[in-house]
Amino acid sequence: MPVSREVRAGWERRLPELSAPWTHWRITGDGRPIADVVGDDLFGALRLVEENFGRFISIKANRICVDDNGKCVKEDIALHEISRHAYDSIRWDRP
Repeated sequence: MPVSREVRAGWERRLPELSAPWTHWRITGDGRPIADVVGDDLFGALRLVEENFGRFISIKANRICVDDNGKCVKEDIALHEISRHAYDSIRWDRP
């Protein structure tokens, strides 16, 4: 079942903004890595959240960049919560 526009818009608002040097989002579910998504692929990041909704209690994102050695470097601040199943599932079925 497709996610409601209201829920998807909430997820989009909660994704952290990417500005230099940050180029990617690292999406995690309950602390486990799901995927790294390039910042140009907002729809891909939202699709990952939707595909994993219900599999995890909480889906979070963090900003990352790739250093000169090709290693992913994570931002040092707390993760940004994108979806909390208990909250978003209440709004899931609305058109």
